[in-house]
Amino acid sequence: MTTPSMTLESPRRVPSIAFPLVLIALGIMFLLGNAGYLTRVSWLDVVQLWPVLLVVLGVDLLLRPRSILAAAIVEIAIIGAALVYLAAAPILPGSNAINTGTFTSQQSVLRVGASSLALTLGYGAGDLALSGGATDLVLVKSTREDIDLQWNVRSTGSAIVDVKSAGPDFQVGGTVRSWDVAVPSDVPVGLTLNLGAGDFNIDLSNVMLTGATINNGASNLQIALPKPSGNVPVTVSTGASSVDLSIPAGVEYRVRLTGALNTVSGPQESSGYNSATDRLTITISSGVSSITIH
Repeated sequence: MTTPSMTLESPRRVPSIAFPLVLIALGIMFLLGNAGYLTRVSWLDVVQLWPVLLVVLGVDLLLRPRSILAAAIVEIAIIGAALVYLAAAPILPGSNAINTGTFTSQQSVLRVGASSLALTLGYGAGDLALSGGATDLVLVKSTREDIDLQWNVRSTGSAIVDVKSAGPDFQVGGTVRSWDVAVPSDVPVGLTLNLGAGDFNIDLSNVMLTGATINNGASNLQIALPKPSGNVPVTVSTGASSVDLSIPAGVEYRVRLTGALNTVSGPQESSGYNSATDRLTITISSGVSSITIH
């Protein structure tokens, strides 16, 4: 006689709904931003609300095993409140235009016979403006005592300058620092910018640019490019950002874009790029960004 066996089924595991809801919320923000309803919201604003993600995950772990409906209602309410806050609340520190506060420190590099400049700049979170027109080889101003500058001029006349920020990015109370960096307009300049999160205004319109590599995280990134001499490569690697790319009238250019969830506004290649001698070759690698070309 065979004794019937009993099979106990393990309780069905209810999948997490937190991450899908967060992705849906980000998609809605992209859609509203492209439609012009959330023009004040920047990716830096979103990043500074990262504690909301911890709250949503905690609610999901607490309520989902008991009631997936209750978890969904509470999580949607939390995410909805965060979206309303982004749209209606005062602009968060660092999400507005470049800070025009008082600069308390500065460092510079004299030209000392330099015929070209290779500048590497490392900057974390905050506001940064970079432009041409400097009488020095490099001039850096900061709202804090946080400038670490090293330089060397080779016998060939090539100057190598390495500037990076020292100390914490944010002070207690959320105060955002600001840098103003200037390079010459009459010396060939190659740039490597390693930036964090913030508002970055890179105005190269009157710089003799030989090439640029810009790496940054979540930011509002504005880049104004100059008229090129020869083929000038520009590489931009960014995470979740708003990228505004300004190209002078009449300049031949091409923009190649790689990434996942990106929206692009504006033509990505000029009609005479392939036959042009003087042109901008731009590569943008991005995760989730809104890119405007004009």
